[in-house]
Amino acid sequence: MDLADLSSKYKVRRLVTSDTEEILKLSLSNPIFYKYCPPVITRPVIRHDMTVVPPHKTTDDKYYVGFFDGDKLIAMLDLIVKYPDEITAWVGLFMVDSQYQGKGIGTEIFNDIMSALKKSGLKQIELAYAKGNKQSKHFWVKNGFFETGNEAQEPGYTAIVMGRLL
Repeated sequence: MDLADLSSKYKVRRLVTSDTEEILKLSLSNPIFYKYCPPVITRPVIRHDMTVVPPHKTTDDKYYVGFFDGDKLIAMLDLIVKYPDEITAWVGLFMVDSQYQGKGIGTEIFNDIMSALKKSGLKQIELAYAKGNKQSKHFWVKNGFFETGNEAQEPGYTAIVMGRLL
């Protein structure tokens, strides 16, 4: 997948360890997320998240990318393609800097992401949000996602799985 296809408006590139401080700043601008999805983000957790992949996947399938308005990181995405099956993409994280929320920017970016995934041949997209996080649930429902009926117990919270066709 071509990273340029992930946004029609913003510069997109893979995030690397030298981006840790910007990732931390964006993450900490979203305290509601960490209220429901502990623990609070740290530099070591960020560096781990950059490379961790599910069983039977490689970093070639992982897109840990940032969306930049000029030099400012305004959103980030952790995506695994062809997971949990060959026609699905899994969103591990999509987060928008709080200063950019409520303006339609997250929806605009995510629509471009879904178009890029469809163009690459994928058929559906799945993700999970922390049970009780109404802000996350509202965003995903607004963007056409539905609860699949599946839940997963994570350390400190219950994750609700959502999906949608591309």
